[in-house]
Amino acid sequence: MCVWAAGLGLAHAQDVVPSPSKTETPPSDAPAHRWRYTLGLKLKSSDATDGSKDLSLRPVLGLRYGRWRLGYATGDEWLKFSGYRKEANVAYELRDDEKLNIALSARVQNLQDNSSFDGFASGKNTLRARVSVGYQLNSRWALGSDVTQDLMNRGDGTTLSLGLSHLWPLSDHSSLSLSGGATWATGQHWATQWRTQPEPSGGWHAGLGELGLGLSYRYAITPQWAWFGTLGTSRHLGQVDDISPSKLSWNGQIGLLYFSR
Repeated sequence: MCVWAAGLGLAHAQDVVPSPSKTETPPSDAPAHRWRYTLGLKLKSSDATDGSKDLSLRPVLGLRYGRWRLGYATGDEWLKFSGYRKEANVAYELRDDEKLNIALSARVQNLQDNSSFDGFASGKNTLRARVSVGYQLNSRWALGSDVTQDLMNRGDGTTLSLGLSHLWPLSDHSSLSLSGGATWATGQHWATQWRTQPEPSGGWHAGLGELGLGLSYRYAITPQWAWFGTLGTSRHLGQVDDISPSKLSWNGQIGLLYFSR
């Protein structure tokens, strides 16, 4: 199933951690051409579509050069990375300024648990393309939207997500964000995500399947080390609600990260 992760915040890093001097920060339309990386571990828990609980320990790996990113967000973009978006395997930023972020990305999608391929989880995989748009309304409020498409036609279909988030900077080193949004998808997508449940009468068709809420806390221990925690819930709608073993599904994660600087 689609898991709505907590933390829709598209907050700028300077809202939560001390900013480097202007002479050290390149313009947003001319990103620095240097390698940056992220390493870490995260513990994830989520409700599976059959009603069981899934708990897993996963590595966190990220690499960035200029506008290109592989894996997880790196240090200078971590606090403005939209947590409700699934981390891309490969992404390219078309535009990134104080108001607008537009990115194209692709990820190898594990259809077994709807997670990014990391070399550790088993199951059938496909290639999912994504167009992401984020708009900063002001220093606290942000809008986000994602469109995804299964390029290999292995059952993931098409999805559209729209969301709104609010950021609370708690200190120079920490932030709390609350997010909410909705997910629409084709019948093919819902059929794959909920394949462990009986098919609804009349078969699957396109429509809204989830309304989600998420809470995210992030804390920078040092300029290199940080930890985070998220908690999210989804209210099932339409056909998804008809066949789901519960009205709500929950997910959460906690992790420790190291950033190159």
